[in-house]
Amino acid sequence: MGRENWYRNTSWNDEIDSAFRERLNRSRQLFHKAQYLRIQGNILLSSKDISSQEVGISLMKELLNDYPDNKAVIFSKFEAYVNLGDYYYYTQEKLDLAFECYKNAIAYDESMTTGQRHAVMAYIKTAVLTKHEEDYPDCYSRLEKADDRLVFPHEYYELGLSGALLYDAMGHYDAAKASASIALKALGTDSPFKRGDKVYGKAFATEAELLFLTSVVYRKS
Repeated sequence: MGRENWYRNTSWNDEIDSAFRERLNRSRQLFHKAQYLRIQGNILLSSKDISSQEVGISLMKELLNDYPDNKAVIFSKFEAYVNLGDYYYYTQEKLDLAFECYKNAIAYDESMTTGQRHAVMAYIKTAVLTKHEEDYPDCYSRLEKADDRLVFPHEYYELGLSGALLYDAMGHYDAAKASASIALKALGTDSPFKRGDKVYGKAFATEAELLFLTSVVYRKS
């Protein structure tokens, strides 16, 4: 097994689990242990095998529940909440669980420099979709303070979608339409960042998101 492959398994069984635990226990620094758990957990969450996904959830919960909130671990825990939120939103379509994960993630967001925007936008999006109206004032404040100096199309898309959902739910229909237009434009924009055959930062929408955005833009006054 390669030097880094031991915490990047794409499948799981008792033998892999035993080898992973052995290497994890040998790691002395809490910072690295937390990273290994999160990386391995997130890889398994992306598996098409349900049992592997369940192991991924278990590894993430192990990190979140058993590791302390200190400087060595905090970024891994932030990312774990975001990874779980994305899994519940996109793979399982369990919006309430996704919302709770994103809300837990943004509790760390003042300490984060990477992934902060996605966590906040996802929190706003799922707060509206799950009708957590008590969180709307916080969502509105965060949206109004969001930096709109963006680079990637997917950043414009997330900002536009979250804004469209929140403004629409709050009855700010003109602002909702403007935000929805930003999101739809981002979907049709090619990302300038490419490496070989891979394109980074391209925007994608679920079918439900696309239907919502279109309905907002073309809604008659």
